[in-house]
Formats: sequence, structure tokens, C-alpha cells
Amino acid sequence: MKNIIAIVSLISIGLFACKEPAKPLTESEKTLAMIDSLETVLFADSEAPADPKAGMTLVRSYAKFYQLSEKDSLAVDMLFKAGEVSMGIGQGNLAVKYFRTITEEHSAFHKAPEALFLSGFCEENINKDTAQARYFYETFITSFPNHKLAQDAQFSIQNMGKSDEDLIRMFEENMKKNS
Repeated sequence: MKNIIAIVSLISIGLFACKEPAKPLTESEKTLAMIDSLETVLFADSEAPADPKAGMTLVRSYAKFYQLSEKDSLAVDMLFKAGEVSMGIGQGNLAVKYFRTITEEHSAFHKAPEALFLSGFCEENINKDTAQARYFYETFITSFPNHKLAQDAQFSIQNMGKSDEDLIRMFEENMKKNS
């Protein structure tokens, strides 16, 4: 029995000794690991409101990954997520900055139309800048007239500045007319 334990021990030592040492993580890989853990914590409870401090840390991590890995196909997606999280924690100016970077520098990105629409949404609903919102919505409609969000952009332009109560009243009146 002692011989078997000794043989197993020697084999184990030999296997570990032959194993190559792990390469140190790149800055991009470290940032991705940070993003993964922050997303896990921040999005663990979908019912709880987002923690603004954790949200900003996540946004900074997304932006850092984009800066480190701009040529990586994942980088622009991280920038879009930075815009979404910024929007979710009420940082409208920051969200618009990220969304505009996408529409201006990465127009071929598959979410570029949504980034343009969300720029208008942030300006209207978070920053309360209806002139900028109108500009983004009109640019969206001109650039993407057949996009699924084109009608939403048109609706937003037509109803900009109306209160929630006014919109509800308008919908109720339309429902009565159509019934």
C-alpha cells in the first residue's frame, strides 16, 4: 500500500512539474474578468434598482475594454453596453456620448441604428433636451426609414413634451374612437 501511495505521489509530482506555467493575463483579459464579475453582481436581482456606484464601475470597465481592444469585435458591443448601463443609472450625457461614438465611428455595427435612436431617447427622457432629442429622432427617421423603431421615433417627435396623463388621455380617446 505504501508503494502505491509513493508511486501515485511521484506521478502527481511529475505531472505538475511538466505543466507549463500559466501565461499572465493581458489587461484586456483582466478587464473582461472584471466586467463578468460586475455584471453578475449588478444584474443578479432584476427586481432591485441598479446601484449607481456599481453601475459606474461597470460603465468604466466597458469603456476601458473598448479603449484597450478597439479592434476586437467585442469592443463596440461593450461600448453599447456602456451606453445602456449609463442610461439605466440616469447618466444621460454619458450614454449619449457612447451611443454617438458608435453611430459616428462604427456605423456598420449591427446596433448602430439603435444607438442613434437611444441617443434621442436619452436626450428626451433623461437630459430633458427636446431640441437634441428631435435632432436625433429626425436623423434616425431619415437614415433608417424602414427600421422597426422608425414609428417609435415619429411618435416621440409628435408627442414630445406631453405629460404621461396627456398621453393616457389621448390613448383612451383613440380606444373609444376605434371601438
